[in-house]
Amino acid sequence: MLIAAFILGFTGSLHCIGMCGPIAIMINGHSARQIFLNRIFYNFGRVVTYVFMGSIAGLLGRIIQLRGLQGKLSVAIGILIIVLLLIPKIQSLFLPSISGFVLKLKKSFAVHIQSRRPVSAILTGMMNGYLPCGLVYGALAIALVQPTVLESAIVMVLFGMGTIPALLATAYSWETIRKFIPFSFQRIQTMMLVIVAVGMIWRGLTIETHLFHGHGPDVVCVSD
Repeated sequence: MLIAAFILGFTGSLHCIGMCGPIAIMINGHSARQIFLNRIFYNFGRVVTYVFMGSIAGLLGRIIQLRGLQGKLSVAIGILIIVLLLIPKIQSLFLPSISGFVLKLKKSFAVHIQSRRPVSAILTGMMNGYLPCGLVYGALAIALVQPTVLESAIVMVLFGMGTIPALLATAYSWETIRKFIPFSFQRIQTMMLVIVAVGMIWRGLTIETHLFHGHGPDVVCVSD
């Protein structure tokens, strides 16, 4: 599942181009070298936020794991992802509160994105990490079912690292990249989330099957 997190970030980074690409382009500096460094700092800030969220998911996952519900939760999350994809109207129930949150974040972007300081680039990346994104939620779902908090954090590091190459390239050639992408960003996200959902369901069923066979009645062999 750790490798899956990197693949999710790398293959899903085309979606990131549509969501975060315009923000990455706006990260600037006083020289070509500073612009490049600031865009590195921006991506570092995103990964920091992902690791923080992954650690919280990991702590929650540990509680669930100790209660023996990890397998059931994995299946439930997988089914929930598929239901949300099949019935988009359900997502609209959360849009009003999300829209208000996004508006506040964008106001914060406006303050920091105009600055050319490295710290502003980091803060912009950290706030960018909190923007609603289906792929991030998919990565957090993987982080939630990891056996340790450290592995949950590593999942989000790998996911974030996977998204960096496309965002760095986009920051320098946004229009060119858009011309060579023959399908919508939304379709990329949907495809990747379906893969995550199937993986979560499969993992959950595997855990439940293992528990079922592992807690059967003990057999005592008595030899004459």
